[in-house]
Amino acid sequence: MAKSTFSSLHLASLLGGLVIVVALAVGSYLWLSEKKAPKYTGPIEKITLAVSSSSVSALIYVAEDLGYFEENGLDVMFKEYPSGKQCADAMIAGEADISTSADFVLVSNSFDHDDLRVLGTVSSLDIIELIARKDRGINQLRDLKGKKVGVLRKSVAEFFLGVLATFNGFSIDDILIVDLTPPQNVTAMSRGDIDASLVWNPFAYEIKSALGDNAISWSGQSNQDYYFLLLTKESWIKKNPEVAERFLQSLIRAEEYMIKNNDAAKTLLREAFDYDVDYLNAIWTKMDFRVILSQELLLLFEDQARWRVDNNLTKGRSAPNYLDFLSLEALESVKPEAVTVIR
Repeated sequence: MAKSTFSSLHLASLLGGLVIVVALAVGSYLWLSEKKAPKYTGPIEKITLAVSSSSVSALIYVAEDLGYFEENGLDVMFKEYPSGKQCADAMIAGEADISTSADFVLVSNSFDHDDLRVLGTVSSLDIIELIARKDRGINQLRDLKGKKVGVLRKSVAEFFLGVLATFNGFSIDDILIVDLTPPQNVTAMSRGDIDASLVWNPFAYEIKSALGDNAISWSGQSNQDYYFLLLTKESWIKKNPEVAERFLQSLIRAEEYMIKNNDAAKTLLREAFDYDVDYLNAIWTKMDFRVILSQELLLLFEDQARWRVDNNLTKGRSAPNYLDFLSLEALESVKPEAVTVIR
């Protein structure tokens, strides 16, 4: 009987000790976590953001809607544009501090603006389509020769149009390119002012909806994703290194939210942009929302730069060193595992 009582007391003592150890461990973890990411209490900093107003910038809109910018002491003013090229133009002109723009937009401007810097990505995408009018005798991609094709010059669509031409046995010079913004492409295709358009969604979806059975379409990217970047200038980063870090931290929180709350994120975007449910479901798996700086980006920049040089689209005859265009410090500070660039 005494032995049994001793065993019970001994077991109770062990369990009690275990509870204390676990409680201390949990408390220490929470304390360390709080210490690692203390709540921001400093002055509010203003950022003007030229943002492509569509799902490609989902992390931006999620961070704003859920108050992550505000929690990190940021007052972000949005200037919305239908293309990343227009966003970059505004940022380069000094009308914004940061822009969301496609990789090729950086490359197109890099020959003339060596002060541009990439803070990270906000998405990788496969949402560009080539849509043509059947009544113009276009039934296969080779039929584009001699046709008027709407595309935004210096945007990633221009690059993919050149790739499509090469893969199908002709040159981009065989196409009559009409330089149009995405909304202008929708109007021009509906009116019949152009024969085809290479444009990203949701504008591709709008064109197909307007043309109905008269539309024929192909994927515009040849199985190659493109990236949407956070572009800024070297001078802004030098003046605002901590602001850049807090901006990225806000987006990383949005990234984590979207991973854990996929349906809620879709609903947020659908309501923000008045997207059709079927459309959003169709393109959702073609978008990946992550803040990274990878070696793949450098290889992509170099490939796109060579294409611009080979097609005489720039005065420069050699590609810049794109490692110089990556601003690694801010992202390394808040999420070092997101930076995989080989220096």
